[in-house]
Amino acid sequence: MAHDIEVARQVRPLVGWTQREGLRRLAFALRPLIDRGLRPHDIAAELVGLAVGRRPARPAAYITAALGRDQRAEAARRAEEDLAADPAAHQEWQQWLRSRQVEDPPRTDDDRRRSRLHAWDRWREVAAHYDEDPDDALDLYGTRLCAYAVKRAAPSAW
Repeated sequence: MAHDIEVARQVRPLVGWTQREGLRRLAFALRPLIDRGLRPHDIAAELVGLAVGRRPARPAAYITAALGRDQRAEAARRAEEDLAADPAAHQEWQQWLRSRQVEDPPRTDDDRRRSRLHAWDRWREVAAHYDEDPDDALDLYGTRLCAYAVKRAAPSAW
């Protein structure tokens, strides 16, 4: 408490509208700023910006109310950010997704036929799949389509 009063003693002459407030009340009102590790000049700068164009009748009460309002606004902003955040960033969501994942069903001959029939015009995707996993791409698309896609995707040497 003595440290808070000493800080209030240094802040009070720097901020005109706080000069008529008692040191104990002012120290109590400034405690959140002091606890954040702000120095007296930094606290004075905060207070000057807090009451631009005003001269509060009860400076300590005004400081307490303003800091509480700022704290509530910060909490609301943080809550809004949490709601708007990417779900992939939340550990609980990722854990739930992992628990819901089932193994891919085995590939059927019908899947292979359909992929080979409809992928000739999507050769870039086939080439990218071949770059990632050649065995899987060969199984799904066949040797002929993979060779065609890789040839088309290769940069021209000429």
